Amino acid sequence: MPPLPAPASARLRFGHRLRHWREARGLSQAELGRLLGYHNSLISRVENARRWPPPGLPARADELLLTGGELAALWQPVRQEREHLGELAAPTPPPLGGSGTGPPASRPDAATFAVLGHLLDVYRAAATHTGGEQLATVLEHHARTLAAWQHAAPRETAPAVRSLAARYAELAGWAHFEGDRRTRALGWYAAGLEWARAADDQPTAAALLARQSTLHWWSGDPATALALAEAAHATARTLPGLRAWAALAQAHAHALAGAAPETWRALADAERLTEAALRAGEPAPGAARAALVLGVAHGTCHRDLAVRTGHTAHAHAAVAHLGAALGRLDQAAHPHDHALVAGRLAGAYARAGRHEAAAAVLSRLPPDATGRIAYERRRARAWLGGSTAHRPPADG
Repeated sequence: MPPLPAPASARLRFGHRLRHWREARGLSQAELGRLLGYHNSLISRVENARRWPPPGLPARADELLLTGGELAALWQPVRQEREHLGELAAPTPPPLGGSGTGPPASRPDAATFAVLGHLLDVYRAAATHTGGEQLATVLEHHARTLAAWQHAAPRETAPAVRSLAARYAELAGWAHFEGDRRTRALGWYAAGLEWARAADDQPTAAALLARQSTLHWWSGDPATALALAEAAHATARTLPGLRAWAALAQAHAHALAGAAPETWRALADAERLTEAALRAGEPAPGAARAALVLGVAHGTCHRDLAVRTGHTAHAHAAVAHLGAALGRLDQAAHPHDHALVAGRLAGAYARAGRHEAAAAVLSRLPPDATGRIAYERRRARAWLGGSTAHRPPADG
């Protein structure tokens, strides 16, 4: 039987070739989705051209399926086709549940737009306090509203609408990330990145690339995390605060891969850039918060190096850095951050063989913790191994 002709549509062609390579490697849609960090339904929709492929998928699929870079090469025509069809203004995030088709594409008015801009600052401040998981629904609603407005906005205001939509998408993605809902977080990050690029909003694009890097680090994919961190570093250009964020993402990726020298270089770069941002008065959380973030990053990188290399010296260093960071955190003012760092400290204690200390920290974590905090708790408990005498009760 002669081979089927290549589809004319770039999206169809991409799906056709993704299916070809998946089947050539003997993988089911569920197996490929699991390896790439996507639900099998997304793989099915991409292969059947019912869903635009997420930006992070082609390069990762190339690496996994050994395609020689074919899918990444097909990505640009897909993106251009999407722009040509006018769907760049409102790309479909991952299946988010709920009913209806979203808000109507009414024409935005200046007063409402200004209120949404102010609300974003309020939501971001609240998310810093609570972790943001509870804000996901309202953030998605505003992001969809702004996405719909992009079609109706006058030419001169459309970039501002896209930029604000991108910033809402970033925060919505982060809210889902805090809830450990990775596919939904990645979908909002991907949508936000396209909106930011369409608005030529380089700072927001850099932030979204850094967010994507962190998500892939969290998912255990150092290669993709590093590539996205490097892209964030390049996109941030002359903004030292954003470049510091990207450098921290690079450090986490290197540590996950077990590359200690590269980790230390990236952390030193992050410290230097943070100092430059503070001197320049770039919008930032302030010196105290910056020192806290750097301390947590040092501790987390040491912990990941301990896991990857088995060297307990890294685990002991992780305990020192994370313990100091936890001591600087006001639990009442920042309960989410306090619990997250405590979970990482418990894991560092476990990797260092200090099971009693790990169990003591775990016993103080909120019993109803969800999302990333619950994940850190589960991982620390797993690292306690067979030490049942000191193991906290299992989650109910």
